[in-house]
Amino acid sequence: MRKIEKIVIHCSDSEFGNASLIREWHTKERGWQDIGYHYVITNGVLEYCRPYIAGQDGAIEEGRPIETTGAHVKGHNKTSIGICLIGKMHFTGKQLYDSLPSLLCLLIPRYKLTIDDVYGHTELDSKKTCPNFGVGDIRTLLKGVKNVVPGESI
Repeated sequence: MRKIEKIVIHCSDSEFGNASLIREWHTKERGWQDIGYHYVITNGVLEYCRPYIAGQDGAIEEGRPIETTGAHVKGHNKTSIGICLIGKMHFTGKQLYDSLPSLLCLLIPRYKLTIDDVYGHTELDSKKTCPNFGVGDIRTLLKGVKNVVPGESI
């Protein structure tokens, strides 16, 4: 099992998609072996110019296995977990205030991390703006969670 020291939050820089579509972009367009992220949180719009599907808003999808080093932030992949939210500049409440905190509340204790071990991509690479929202706000939200305990599964 690899040592996990941080969790890095990303955005897809697209207004639609899911883990399957990002996997296709990463493998076919970039020539990678798999999707670069370990988790993807959808926004309910799975395909370009397709309608919003409420039941898919905030869905947490598995990407690359956590045991496998990701491909999401140069210089930090070996010791991090990558989470990608579908979106560019706008994200849904389900993504930001339900699914992302829920996933973090599972991962933080599982890997013996703290809230301060959660970063936005831009915090580790100043040339990036990703995830295009304040990860500090997510940290503040998580500080209000009294009993962060590992869940059964994701």
